[in-house]
Amino acid sequence: MTALLRDLTARGLLSVPSPKRPSKPLGKNALYRVLTNPYYAGVIRYKGALHPGAHAPIVEPALFDQVQSLLKARNAHATRHVQHAHHLKGLLHCGTCGSRMLLDFATNPRGTTYAYFVCSGRAAKKTTCTRRAVPVQVAERLVESSYGNITISEAEYRHLAAEVDAAFDKRSAGRDQEFADLTANRARLEAESDKLLAAHFADAIDLATLKRHQDRIRAGLADVNRRLAEHSEHHTGGRAFLHDSLRLLTDAHRAYQYSGDADRRIANQAFYTRLDITDDEQLRPTLAEPFATIFREAHQGGDEGKEAKREHTTSFDVACSRKTLWVGAEGLEPPTPCL
Repeated sequence: MTALLRDLTARGLLSVPSPKRPSKPLGKNALYRVLTNPYYAGVIRYKGALHPGAHAPIVEPALFDQVQSLLKARNAHATRHVQHAHHLKGLLHCGTCGSRMLLDFATNPRGTTYAYFVCSGRAAKKTTCTRRAVPVQVAERLVESSYGNITISEAEYRHLAAEVDAAFDKRSAGRDQEFADLTANRARLEAESDKLLAAHFADAIDLATLKRHQDRIRAGLADVNRRLAEHSEHHTGGRAFLHDSLRLLTDAHRAYQYSGDADRRIANQAFYTRLDITDDEQLRPTLAEPFATIFREAHQGGDEGKEAKREHTTSFDVACSRKTLWVGAEGLEPPTPCL
């Protein structure tokens, strides 16, 4: 990011001046906002949702998506290699006060060091939270067990995949006329372009008139092709994306068990938006999209009890606590001021 910013500044990239502020070179945060703003790819954000804009994109959507992937990979790489990195660091929250849980270490008089997750609200005295620290082993087991609750069977996969196909087929049927109109409009514009070219060769219109009409036609074709591509991506790409997401759920628990720390962090970021550990040391995970929608729709479509339990994790779903044999008779919590 630093090298890119240096190169863009050397090329003359400056902020937009205002009556009170002159233009100046961008900072890292401003450059990051530019690189992640979907407006430049022809998309606007309205009330938290993304919609195709009426303006022409400055960059191709495929290039914009590639930049987002590179930025996410860079951020994940930086997070994984900080000192004392742990695959749950930055992902856990206190279920009592909602504060983020921090990785901390304590050493007992015998020189043995233990790792814990502590409530940042309590440690910084920003809240009145009184929850105790959670041993890292307990947090790891809680999260690993949560994957057993979201893993689906092959039969469930086939059933949900069929529902996805049915939903996309139903939506496609409602937009068939729009697709046909766009296709017909493209054919009309292409035919008009051919006629104008033939008229120019026959000296019926001059070059300036040809260019003026061809520019209009070119803009119209670009808009039609963009909308057709969006139509195809929405139905073909969206369908494939949901099928891939469902397939991930069929092997989620086993894959997580046999993954390394880096892959576990990526999995947690993909499947969950938040992981809360309650005061009685149960995990309350919040599913990320599209998994939250998948389970919600499955819940609404049938088997309400089973899916409700999966969506709202309880102590019966994740049987993990400090009372299990992961803690020896000598205890796992040496005295420490931050606890």
